[in-house]
Amino acid sequence: MRLTAALEYEHGVHDVGQVDRLMAWIGCTLGWRSMDSRNESEQVFEQYLDLNGYQGKWSYEPSLPGKTKRPDYLLDLSDKKHLFEVKELRAKSNQRTDAAHTNPYAGLRSEISEGRKKFKEFKDCSCSLVVYRMGDRNTILEPQFVLAAMLGNLGIGADLGSAGQPVKASMRNEFLTGGKMIDQKHKRRQNTTINAVVVLEKLLDNRNVQRAMNEQMRRQGRAFTEPEKVGVRLKLHEEHSVETVPRVITVENPFARIPLPEDLFRGPFDERWRWMEKQNGKIRRVFAGDSLRELEALDGDNPWDRLP
Repeated sequence: MRLTAALEYEHGVHDVGQVDRLMAWIGCTLGWRSMDSRNESEQVFEQYLDLNGYQGKWSYEPSLPGKTKRPDYLLDLSDKKHLFEVKELRAKSNQRTDAAHTNPYAGLRSEISEGRKKFKEFKDCSCSLVVYRMGDRNTILEPQFVLAAMLGNLGIGADLGSAGQPVKASMRNEFLTGGKMIDQKHKRRQNTTINAVVVLEKLLDNRNVQRAMNEQMRRQGRAFTEPEKVGVRLKLHEEHSVETVPRVITVENPFARIPLPEDLFRGPFDERWRWMEKQNGKIRRVFAGDSLRELEALDGDNPWDRLP
């Protein structure tokens, strides 16, 4: 902390992001862990933060007064501080590549347990778990599966008629057992410090390619078949600029003690999902960035049950 203060005074640095980068540069000389030595998930998360208006507002592994543990990241905004633990979902050594029954929740539930340990002494803070896939093909990170990792395995519930048979009109999606945010034994909420699971990923922004393909279909007066689309896309990728952008899919913990603010993580390609308990337990997309909506419209993609 003394060295950090000295840097602030000597170099006129007044924001945590600049101090963090100066410390990382000095640390490289002194043998500390440098920015280049950070794992891929950390590098992608930092890139996301900088590209989405948080440059100079985050710090890496901050030392917080009165705390023994250091979260991976602190996002220091004017009204509140937000803590993030970044985890990589890596392939297990015994992961099967053939057709086999797998548990789509186990990997994420394990990381939720690790996040709970890290955030144990930060119950008065906004704490989020960030997950990034690194070869783990068993864990499914679609919003409904992320919620299921928190609330319970996906299942179907129904009311029973007089003859003991399910009433078709009453059939509904339900979360069953195994959720990390519910204590099944005592039937109560738990892990309420983690306010969201934030799925970090890299998205291919191929809007230029899609626009060009749509124009070709318009000129020919017909829709291409799927095999035709593959061939056209491959050719157009050579002619048009395509880039990969970091983005996040935020899935809220409905039982969070301190919810993640609505105005956080609203980048052009970001999404936010919520369990609507009072609307028959539906899972709704409550935010989608403008660039993502444009990409979906060009591609003709309509995510299930999304808001207009």
